Amino acid sequence: MIERSMQFAHAVTHEAHADAVRRLVVRHANQVCDDESVIGRLTVVVQEMARNLVLHAQGGEIIYYQDGERLELLAVDRGPGMADVARCLADSYSTTGTMGAGLGAISRLSDRFDIYSQPGQGTVVFAQFRLMPIQSPLISAGISTPYPGEELCGDAWAVRANRVLVCDGLGHGHAANAASTKARDLFLEHDLNLSLETLLERLHRVLMSTRGGAVALAEVVPEQALIRFCGMGNIAGTLHEGRSRSMVSGNGTVGYKIGRIQSFSYPWSPATVMMLASDGINTRHDLSAYPGLTGRNPAIIAAVIHRDFRRHNDDATVVVMKHA
Repeated sequence: MIERSMQFAHAVTHEAHADAVRRLVVRHANQVCDDESVIGRLTVVVQEMARNLVLHAQGGEIIYYQDGERLELLAVDRGPGMADVARCLADSYSTTGTMGAGLGAISRLSDRFDIYSQPGQGTVVFAQFRLMPIQSPLISAGISTPYPGEELCGDAWAVRANRVLVCDGLGHGHAANAASTKARDLFLEHDLNLSLETLLERLHRVLMSTRGGAVALAEVVPEQALIRFCGMGNIAGTLHEGRSRSMVSGNGTVGYKIGRIQSFSYPWSPATVMMLASDGINTRHDLSAYPGLTGRNPAIIAAVIHRDFRRHNDDATVVVMKHA
């Protein structure tokens, strides 16, 4: 059985928000994890992350993700940033007169920790708690947020083995969510021996009962040093390795009318970072403006791009995959 993942973003601008997001995270985590030690560590970490947003950044947001393998937290802000991240991680260091144990505690209590900060531009802190060992040589993460004011997101994303899906349901709200959810459900159940072209054709047939959407499928094959990409519509697929390279997508709306289904192959190396983004993310970004970002955890990369390039008039999704 494949566990259904879930994700949400929660604004934190006041200490009361910190308590609220802690309760919400713990309630969801208890649905997939019965290990009291993991829940205990998670509780402390989300509280510290949220408190840091209020004390040091005048607010930000907590993004929470869970599936059958992991629980993940991101604290994202546009605050003053850090000139010396290593010094800020020291337990005795504080800029606000507090005990200064927050970042150090988050690092120690997490199974995996990462941080990215630029002076004057903000900070992203990542914490992961593993529910089972992760064996894949590839690591991935994504962020998907709804059109402002909508409860449901019209985009969906999923990762299965070495394959990635992003679907942007036409429009937004319930109807768009219905389309993207159908695409995601089929993707999570499909035979991994199917070609990407056949899988996209099946997605087209399944989405005919919905308003349809744009779909991108990617498959990383490290042993062959290549990535295959098969897309229809305006999901942007980009490879980053020193410079950025866009992957080719066909014209059409999956579930309504599509052109010729074709996949394309591109070179892949341990230094390659793949990014898929719906049109709720402005693609006119330059990762060279973020020194060291491509070396961070995929969740950090996705969070920075989502923070700085999200359009606030659409659902917005960005997914990143790279070598562990």
